[in-house]
Amino acid sequence: MTTNGYIVDVRGVDKLFRTHHILQRDEDTGQRRLYHVKTVHAAQKISFAIRPGEIFGLLGPNGAGKTTTVKMISGLVRPDSGQVLVDGLHVEKKRLKVLRKIGVVLEGVRTCIWPLTPLENLAYFGNLKDVRGKVLRERSRELLEFIGLKDKMNIQVRRLSRGEKQKLAICIALIADPPVVLLDEPTTGLDVQSSRAIKDKIIEMTRTQGKCALVTTHDMHVAQELCDRIGIIDKGQLITCRPTEELLDVFSDQVYALRLDALPAEGSLEGLPGIVSVTVQQQENDCVCCVTLEADVEQRSNALYSVMDALKAQGRTLRSITHQQQTLESVFLRLTTGSMGVPPASEV
Repeated sequence: MTTNGYIVDVRGVDKLFRTHHILQRDEDTGQRRLYHVKTVHAAQKISFAIRPGEIFGLLGPNGAGKTTTVKMISGLVRPDSGQVLVDGLHVEKKRLKVLRKIGVVLEGVRTCIWPLTPLENLAYFGNLKDVRGKVLRERSRELLEFIGLKDKMNIQVRRLSRGEKQKLAICIALIADPPVVLLDEPTTGLDVQSSRAIKDKIIEMTRTQGKCALVTTHDMHVAQELCDRIGIIDKGQLITCRPTEELLDVFSDQVYALRLDALPAEGSLEGLPGIVSVTVQQQENDCVCCVTLEADVEQRSNALYSVMDALKAQGRTLRSITHQQQTLESVFLRLTTGSMGVPPASEV
């Protein structure tokens, strides 16, 4: 049973970690003296929800609180306040039932048993989640074949590469066919073909099977390709949560980069109608003039013609013009560092 149409519902979760650094035991008193306490607010009143059939991306710098949030959803970390519901079940109160509804892949965590083979690992974890008999055997072989580990199914995990261990971790997360899949950096350590297969599998699970997926990643191309909605977390705070296209549109500045043979006359472009800003960068053999224009189509068109006329009157040679396309990476940089970012341009 979902709540308000959501299968994952995170409501104002908060988590504070404290680390204590202690001196060695005093020989006379036999006591240890506390000399430093450090606190890290990993999550500050974070709220978001995910619908069935949706891929939700949770992005943020290292140490922003992404993995802590994933662990609170999966029941591995208890929030100090707030609550998490999965399929209508309170994670803290119905933990065992919730665990059967969630598949988790955590980056850098040893999620499989190394002395066992991949096939034995899937048998072990499948039994823990009440998947047994013929269903378990068939599903294990299907997953290993899909992920590219069919030829390694009877080799001890300790002998597999890092990428192959990552593939097995994904199979373990999917062995119970859970309605919720939490993937923390799922493509880390994978080759191009395996990464593509994982992305295709995530799309298939959500679009055709109605599962929901939460994906954390540092690869902005993966997030932009996969995710229906993006939440960006920084220093434990969720600073934005929007549909991916809407997030890009919010920062859709109309910027054109003009490559010229020489610098334009100082101040000759700034006062033209429709020009928001002008920046100029001198390079070795030419210069790049970036003009930000008004969003209105007619004003933008007139402004661009005015710029061309002004440069032509100055005798400047226009070598190329590019429209700088907004990307999720540039939006991410602007929100988390205050940097404007430099979006890649495409020739027009």
